[in-house]
Amino acid sequence: MARILIVEDSLSVRVSLRNILEPLGHEIVDAVSGQDALDKLAESHSYDVIITDINMPDMDGMTFIKRQKENEIYSQIPTIMCTTEPDPKVAIEAKKVGVIKAWITKPVRPEVLITFVNRLIKK
Repeated sequence: MARILIVEDSLSVRVSLRNILEPLGHEIVDAVSGQDALDKLAESHSYDVIITDINMPDMDGMTFIKRQKENEIYSQIPTIMCTTEPDPKVAIEAKKVGVIKAWITKPVRPEVLITFVNRLIKK
C-alpha cells in the first residue's frame, strides 16, 4: 500500500495513527518534530503521504510544511495536517503554503483519517 511519514511529538498520538493505518497494509515511519521529518525525507523521500502536527518542539509543523514546500521533491508529497489547533486562520495559512491537502482535528476519528489517506494515495 502506501508509505506514510507521521510527524508528531506525542508518542500516544503516533501509536494511535499507526494502529489505524498499519492494519490496512501501510508502512509507517515516525518523526518526532519537523526537523526529524526533514532528516527522514533527506534519507528517503519515497513517501506517499505525510501526516503532521502543528505544535511540536524543535521545528513546528507550520515551519516544516514551509520547508517542505521549498524542496521540489518533498513539495509533491500530499500532506495532512492533524492537530488540536482550533484557529481557522491557522488552517487557512497552512493551506496557502500549498502542500496541505487535508485538515484533521484531534482526537482523530479513524474513518476520517482512512478516507483522506485513501483519497490522497489514489491521486
